[in-house]
Amino acid sequence: MSIKLVILESPYAGEVNANVAYARRCLKDCALRNESAQASHLLLTQVLNDNDPAERELGIALGLAWRKAADYSVFYTDRGWSKGMLAALESCLDEMRPFRVRALDGKVRLPYPTDHLPVFVISAIEARAGQ
Repeated sequence: MSIKLVILESPYAGEVNANVAYARRCLKDCALRNESAQASHLLLTQVLNDNDPAERELGIALGLAWRKAADYSVFYTDRGWSKGMLAALESCLDEMRPFRVRALDGKVRLPYPTDHLPVFVISAIEARAGQ
C-alpha cells in the first residue's frame, strides 16, 4: 500500500462548527484514498486563538511548513473557497507544487468564474478535479 502525505485545505472560519464537521469528513475521504492528511486548521486551532492575529499568523506559518514534506495539497470545495484556501492555491501555483481539487457532495467548485482564470489555472484544476 502506497500512502501519500497531503495537506488538507477546507474552510474553517465563519460557520466553524459546520466547517469542522466538513473537514472531518474530508479527513476520512483522504484516509480512504490512502492519504495521510495534515489539517493544521483543525489541529492548531485547538491550541492557538484564530481570532488573535499573531496566533493566527503563527498557525498559518506552522501549517505551511508541512509543504516541504507533503506529496500534494488537496482542496475540498463543497463549502466554497476561504481566503486561506485561495492563498494556499496561489502558493501551489506560484511554487508549481501539485494539488488536487475535490468535492464530497457534488461538483467541484472553482474559486473564480472560469472566464476570470488564466488558462493554466483552469487546466491545473480540471486535470486534478477527478482524482
